[in-house]
Amino acid sequence: MAVGKFYDDIDSVINSMIEYLGVEEDEDYFDDLFDDDNIEEEDDDLIDDQICTMDDVNKCSSILEKYIDELVTISKKPDDDAIMKAVETTVKKLNKLNEKCECELFESTIGDDICDLIHNAAVEAGLKEIPENVCDDWREF
Repeated sequence: MAVGKFYDDIDSVINSMIEYLGVEEDEDYFDDLFDDDNIEEEDDDLIDDQICTMDDVNKCSSILEKYIDELVTISKKPDDDAIMKAVETTVKKLNKLNEKCECELFESTIGDDICDLIHNAAVEAGLKEIPENVCDDWREF
């Protein structure tokens, strides 16, 4: 099985999230924000109001990468229960992360793209009994 091909899909979803959230990938951006010479009072308000950060985006990426890693292992000897457990764990972690971000992390199409990625990877890993979408039982985002 070629479950590993979904790593590229993670990159695509993450890039969409970065664009949607308007967070910066460049670490120097944050260094400049906290340089005392560059901070103005109005900038403080903007920093405090930011709900989702690049750290949250990175956590999402890590959750999805661990999911694919797990499916790569499972796909060597496919087991529906193990695949669905990986799906459940992943979706619940994403729910928790999104909740921490006051449900602002995933714009609806990005959430749908993530569920499609999770679903398609589960099928590619060898899921035999395929529901309409493997995420539906746990998805809150």
